[in-house]
Amino acid sequence: MTTVYSEPTGTDDDRRPATVAQAEAAWLVAITKGDEEQRHLMLRDCVIVHGPVGNVHDRERFLTYNASMGATETAETSEVMCRERGGRAIVTCYQKMNIRRVPDLPPFLVQAVATRVWFSTDEGWRLGHMQLSRRQPSV
Repeated sequence: MTTVYSEPTGTDDDRRPATVAQAEAAWLVAITKGDEEQRHLMLRDCVIVHGPVGNVHDRERFLTYNASMGATETAETSEVMCRERGGRAIVTCYQKMNIRRVPDLPPFLVQAVATRVWFSTDEGWRLGHMQLSRRQPSV
């Protein structure tokens, strides 16, 4: 199964995901929209582990770093596996993003294995932890 989101849906479900599937879909839309949409889906104490050297960033530092990398134009996931139990869910998937680092050049492909830990809150599902491990494009 491949899930692709590049256009915002503009529904309340984007802001208050009632299911993990809605949270995942909202996340893929949010990373194409920018910091505020991502921040809204993240817990205040969310921790992100990413990059080739395993950066460990809190929410604000990750959002700043991510914005400096260029605009994410499209995002898609495949081979999504979800384990949900007791108000928590662990989602593991392959994730591809097309990122435009320089306006005059075509976007470049970033591939990663992503693990996201979601928590059920009164405001819907929120991201509490994410690890992105870069992958090389398949030959």
